[in-house]
Amino acid sequence: MESPNKVKTIEKYLGDNFIVRATVGHIADIPEKNGAVDIANNFAPHYELTEKGAEIVKGLKKDLTRCSHVIVATDGDREGEIIAAHVIEFVQPQVPVQRVVFHAVTKDAIEVALQNPREIDQNLVEAARTRRILDRLFGYKVSDVSRQKVRKNTSAGRVQSPALRLVVERELERQQFIPAAYADVTATSSTAPAFTATLKSIDDVAIATGKDFSAQGALEKDVKVVDLASAEALATSLSNGDSTLVVADISMKEATQNPRPPFTMSTLYQDAVNRLGMSVKEAQVVSNWLHEKGFITYPRTDNPVHEPSSRHEIRAAITRIYGENSVAPFHRYTTSKTNAQGAHEAIRPTYLDNQSPKGLTDRQRAMYQMIWQRTIASQMIEAKGTTQTVLLQTHGGAINAVFSAAGTTYSQPGFRQVYAPVNDETESAPFPHLEMGNVVPVASAEARLHHTTPPPRFNEASLVRELEKLGIGRPSTYAPIIAKLREKYVWSKRGEKAFIPTVTAFAVHRLLTSRFSDLLDYGFTNDLEELLDRISEDASLRTPILNEFYFGNENRDGLETLVATALSEVKGEDMFALSLGIHPETGDDIVVHAGKMFGKTFSPYIKCGAVTRSLPDKTDFETLSVDQILTLVKGGTETPLGEIDGVPVLVKVTADSAYFQWGIKGHLPAGAKKPKSASFLKAMKPESVTLDDAIRMLSLPRVVGESATGHEIQATVGMYGAYITCNGETRSLKDDELVFTITVEQAQKLLDTPKKTRGRQWKKK
Repeated sequence: MESPNKVKTIEKYLGDNFIVRATVGHIADIPEKNGAVDIANNFAPHYELTEKGAEIVKGLKKDLTRCSHVIVATDGDREGEIIAAHVIEFVQPQVPVQRVVFHAVTKDAIEVALQNPREIDQNLVEAARTRRILDRLFGYKVSDVSRQKVRKNTSAGRVQSPALRLVVERELERQQFIPAAYADVTATSSTAPAFTATLKSIDDVAIATGKDFSAQGALEKDVKVVDLASAEALATSLSNGDSTLVVADISMKEATQNPRPPFTMSTLYQDAVNRLGMSVKEAQVVSNWLHEKGFITYPRTDNPVHEPSSRHEIRAAITRIYGENSVAPFHRYTTSKTNAQGAHEAIRPTYLDNQSPKGLTDRQRAMYQMIWQRTIASQMIEAKGTTQTVLLQTHGGAINAVFSAAGTTYSQPGFRQVYAPVNDETESAPFPHLEMGNVVPVASAEARLHHTTPPPRFNEASLVRELEKLGIGRPSTYAPIIAKLREKYVWSKRGEKAFIPTVTAFAVHRLLTSRFSDLLDYGFTNDLEELLDRISEDASLRTPILNEFYFGNENRDGLETLVATALSEVKGEDMFALSLGIHPETGDDIVVHAGKMFGKTFSPYIKCGAVTRSLPDKTDFETLSVDQILTLVKGGTETPLGEIDGVPVLVKVTADSAYFQWGIKGHLPAGAKKPKSASFLKAMKPESVTLDDAIRMLSLPRVVGESATGHEIQATVGMYGAYITCNGETRSLKDDELVFTITVEQAQKLLDTPKKTRGRQWKKK
């Protein structure tokens, strides 16, 4: 048995005649070192027991002294099969061995499996070995290039590197994006019920929206760009009654919406992020806990199909709870997607009638209910309704315009009563009764100016969705990939979830795409997964596939050649992260480098001619203006604001911060041994702050008063904004200005509120 989460359940079904043990995943691995894969000997891998695996094997050998035969019941996919093979290889049982597989942890499934044992599937074993060999060859060889040519703590990976490519190239798209401006008008009716219509065309020409512009701000379609002045004139005309709206067309269309398939690990993580505000790591921890306690089936699956017996149970539960008319007339989602290994069925609750088990924290309950809802919804009838679209023509006034309004009303809610799509806006309030030629009174009209926006940065949910879409990696790899990216290559601003590449990420991306572009190609990565699936059916393909990957063919260089060429040709100084342009005075290139190692510290830097300046690895280049870049090259600036008590006050701007400084060498505040500094509030800008701002900030920390426990409460500002502190306890302030106004009562209320945890498993209440 592979998972410790299943042991108790299986013991319950099998009784006292069986000893059930878990391998806790893989027990052996290929060491991450040269020579661990014997390339000259058909890529023979040298597996060694892991530290955990050695303990598992020792325990299993002890258990064997009480056993008459062994049943290996790890998962039926590639990874489960090689775990089974390693158990037999390293435990070396001297009793009969059987291999069984079940896809659902139910009594019936286990009994059927025990009645149908089979041999170890060597095709699956070789596919798993090939996957690990590819990972080791790619990871060890390419990481060595990165560490020599970029900096020592970098790494590469067969799946990790394409994920990094996605994040960095999205950021490069954003940097090259040129915004375009366009305006529109919305009109709200004074009918009962009211509705809102949006400007659609002027003089029979469709108006431009954001999707009509290219990333360089150029108009790509034959549409009319409305400027703000024209939009305001139309809005004023409608609001003042100078022009009216008349119904020019009414159309009705049937609307049908089907439920989404049951959860896989990937889609569970995405909805956990989007609906519940979890991180992928928290989603992993919570789902594993729910499984361990027996509330849901195994969560590490990429198979969006439930077992037939499970579907029957789901449909029976729908009948009991919502009535037989709510059950789909046919079984939905019975075919597994391409490349799904299908070792486990889709995720579902273990007991379908239990909608809210006891003993769960808020976060655990939220995820459990989401899984229950998605499971039930997957076998329910579709939602049906009617979408009504109304076109409204202006009458009177100087501008001939058409407005459009649409809304969907569901007469049959179907699955939506259980699990409507996230951020769903398809259902609207019903329209008033309208007929052709009716005049629609306007309560208000508003002109709005819009700017096109660059493609959004990836967050955990969208990156998982894109990896799955491109066929990169497997569900079990998503959390480790994101953890590795966060550890080395991406960061997020406080309070935000979007991934921002570090300086190091840009440099590694430059190296990998310039020298290993074929290996980072999304199609190549996906093709490898398909090749592994082919080996799962025919192990003889293993060596030819590895040969082609490592040695190449007539159309493509192999890994060996790519690595050797990169090591001999690439100069480390060429592997800079970004070019920020040319210095307007000296003509020198302004380039960002990932930095070199000093002790245990890496120091990225800007280089302009002979001048170098340090730079934080976590730099958001999107926010750097030309003036700021030049300031960085100069090594920072200091601007006098005035004096306090005869001592000068400066605004200091460095590579990574801006702050007030009171005092300079030889001219310090009374009683001070060094200048006093104070942070900026978030809204403050170096070019617009005043001496009064400095006086306010230098007065901090402010004593708010005494807490209920008799300790002093202070309000101040730190790296992450304003906060209060009392006897070692801190609480953030939502509004920075509260640092100057918060009362003792308000502060005490904050202190009485439990501090929110970040990135940890929620404790049981």
